[in-house]
Amino acid sequence: MSRPKGSKNVNPPAVPDTVNFTTEERLTFIATLIVERIIEDIKNEQPLLKKIGQGDATN
Repeated sequence: MSRPKGSKNVNPPAVPDTVNFTTEERLTFIATLIVERIIEDIKNEQPLLKKIGQGDATN
């Protein structure tokens, strides 16, 4: 059985393993992650904040 006309064994383009950010883009990315996590924590009755607070009390 032959393959359809025009089809070829072509590899898809390579996807980079890393992303290059400027310093400002890195800071924005990290700040966004932190804010999103804080918002999620507040919606879930602050389990992370409570855990962090307990860590400070035991040290």
